[in-house]
Amino acid sequence: MLDRYAIYSDFKAINARFGLKGEEFTVPNYNAAPAQQLPVVTDAAKGQISFVYWGTNKEWSNNKSISPKLLTCERDQLMSKTTLRNALEKHRCLVPANGFYLWKQYSKKRKTPHYFYNPSETMFSLPAIWEENEDMDGNVHYTFKIIEIPNYINIPEFGMTMPGVIPKDLEKKWLDSYSTLEEVMEILNNTESLGQISYHSVSPLITNVSNNGDHLIKPESSVDQLGNYTLFD
Repeated sequence: MLDRYAIYSDFKAINARFGLKGEEFTVPNYNAAPAQQLPVVTDAAKGQISFVYWGTNKEWSNNKSISPKLLTCERDQLMSKTTLRNALEKHRCLVPANGFYLWKQYSKKRKTPHYFYNPSETMFSLPAIWEENEDMDGNVHYTFKIIEIPNYINIPEFGMTMPGVIPKDLEKKWLDSYSTLEEVMEILNNTESLGQISYHSVSPLITNVSNNGDHLIKPESSVDQLGNYTLFD
């Protein structure tokens, strides 16, 4: 399950990459986590960076475990569930990322973190949908879910699904409000950029959201979430 990614490029790099304008300040985040406000490019505000909560906000989560259903949704469920289908049709967005983290499960209780990235492209975009939610006081909050697709590296220990990656030349079409559901599903089925994805094991320090810095994405010996070295990788 995806619950961490990295977006350390600053707003100028994000603006240049996605053809945006504005002076929205961003902080390098090597440990982007649920309930954080993170930079996204929405179909509603295509010309600038929007800051949207991933899954929920800190008030609603109340330091409790956040359901994976709030963070991600599977491509193959988008057309069968009404709420997801409506969001796919009307509320698409792109999540700028330099890379993402997944855990490799090699026993019932042990797993090792790995960082996935594209060596030939510093930044890429993850497909997502955004939602508008209103709290008891009438305040509106915006959240996003990242869309996952079937595992594309053929290593089942990473799970059945992985985050999709939108090819750069299809990003505008993904955000275009005139794109049909059939067209956006075709984009999600496009795997041309996935063959460029590389990965390596990293430190389990990413489990603590207070940890941040480029040391989190650097290759490390395979260590599980408890700090034990493993021969499996």
